[in-house]
Amino acid sequence: MKASDKEGQLCGVRAIIFDFDGTLAVLNIDFSLMRERIMALVNHFGIEEGSIRERYLLEMIDEVYPILWEKDSSGAEEFYERAHQILHEVELKAAGEGKLILGTEAVLRMLRERRIKVGIVTRNCEEAVRKVFPDIDDYCDVFISRDSVEKVKPHPDHLNSALDALKVSEKEAVMVGDHIIDIQAGKRAGMMTIGVLTGKIKREEFEEAGADYILRDVSEIYPLLKE
Repeated sequence: MKASDKEGQLCGVRAIIFDFDGTLAVLNIDFSLMRERIMALVNHFGIEEGSIRERYLLEMIDEVYPILWEKDSSGAEEFYERAHQILHEVELKAAGEGKLILGTEAVLRMLRERRIKVGIVTRNCEEAVRKVFPDIDDYCDVFISRDSVEKVKPHPDHLNSALDALKVSEKEAVMVGDHIIDIQAGKRAGMMTIGVLTGKIKREEFEEAGADYILRDVSEIYPLLKE
C-alpha cells in the first residue's frame, strides 16, 4: 500500500485533493488524435514540430502562442482558439462515453462525512467533467478545472488554488492521482501524494516518482485514515 509496501496511516489530514480522469472516472480520451490535430495546426501556422520543447499539449499550446504573437497577434489568437477547440471537442466526445469509477461517490461521501474536505482538480475542461459527473458539486468542496486557472498541474499553482479555497495548508492535504503529473504537482506544492493504479501508470513508475502511497484505487484510502 505504501510505496515501500509498508502499512501506514494519514494523520492530521484535513483535505484530500483528487485528480479526475483515471482517478475518479474512466474517460478514454483519444490523446493520439488530439496530438495529431494539434500538431497539424502548429504546422499550419508555420511552426516546426522539432522546435517545440514542451511535451504536454496544454503547455505546447502555451509555448507556441507567444512565438506566433511576435509575428502576428491576430494569428496567435486564432491558433490559441482553434487549438483549445480541438481539445474541447475530443474531451467532450470522450465524456459522452465516460463514467465514474465504481465506488467513487461512496469514497467522496465518506470523506465529507468524516469532515475531511474534498477537492477535485483536473487538466480537463469543466464541461467534459460535468458531463460525466453532473452532481460533482454535491461531492466536493472545490472543483477546479483548467478553465479556472492560468497554470495547470504539474505546476503547483493549480493545487495551491485548491488549498486556498479549502483553507488548509499543504501539510494538511494529500494529492491523489493516476498520473506522474499528479505526483509532481503534489510534491511541488509540498503535499503528501498518493498514486492510484486505475490509469496507465505502473507501480514502479509511481515509486520512481516518489509517491508516498500507491493504491489500487481510491477506495483503499479507507484503511489509511485514522479514526
